[in-house]
Amino acid sequence: MVELIVTDRDGRVVKRVAVNEDLFWEYVERIRANPDRGTRWGVRILEAIFAPAGVTGTTTFTAIDTDGTSRSQNIKVNMGGSYYSFFNTYMCPNRLWIGYGTNATPPSPSDYKLGNKVAEGLAGVTGDDLQGTVTISASFTMTADTTIYEIGMEWEGCVSSVNICGRFLIDRTVFPDGLTVKAGQTLTVIYRFVL
Repeated sequence: MVELIVTDRDGRVVKRVAVNEDLFWEYVERIRANPDRGTRWGVRILEAIFAPAGVTGTTTFTAIDTDGTSRSQNIKVNMGGSYYSFFNTYMCPNRLWIGYGTNATPPSPSDYKLGNKVAEGLAGVTGDDLQGTVTISASFTMTADTTIYEIGMEWEGCVSSVNICGRFLIDRTVFPDGLTVKAGQTLTVIYRFVL
């Protein structure tokens, strides 16, 4: 949603217009009704990406990595004064992983890993600037019948110092009824974002 607000000298609203407000509030209501959403760690990463930083400024986020270690991590950093940043690819890759698992415990914003990860794969990322969409996906061919209850997306990068690599869970979604995939079938997990 994009919103414009005009106020008078006393702070009273004189005029207000918004674009896509109905879609925004519909989405907010759906989230309230079913709080199966991205983790707070993913929100913190995005906030640090979008936060402004001056010439020598730094933006950081605090999260628990998939090993359960609390991290305070730089996103934007003056490389002359600090040697590590989450986006630094000198020693660590920076990429997304998608995994699936068999734990049906409802998701929580404080989840930092899948409850029972069975497999994971490196995610492919594509963008369509005409539609304003970004698609992140991975596929898995089953070797045995598996009932999948949870999927998740992890962001891998430098999590501390110059060479300590790790991951942060940015989404854990649970399907309460599960989805059974038979041996030989392929499961494709797709995340779609509209910007």
